[in-house]
Amino acid sequence: MRALLNSTNLHEVIYHPSLQMMEVHFHSGHAYRYMGVPTRVFNELINAPSAGRYYNHKIRGHFSSVRWF
Repeated sequence: MRALLNSTNLHEVIYHPSLQMMEVHFHSGHAYRYMGVPTRVFNELINAPSAGRYYNHKIRGHFSSVRWF
């Protein structure tokens, strides 16, 4: 599942439900992979009034991650 985000920092998010892995791509070109992310979190992110705020409060620092790019 893939979604483009209307955000000043976040560009795109790609979710792999069978792996519970989410890739978050930033306008800067950097990307992070987050592991153990439930589908609910992906859905909440793409539907949040502020994707950046949701990311900062609910994703960053809450899931195991690696910098991808």
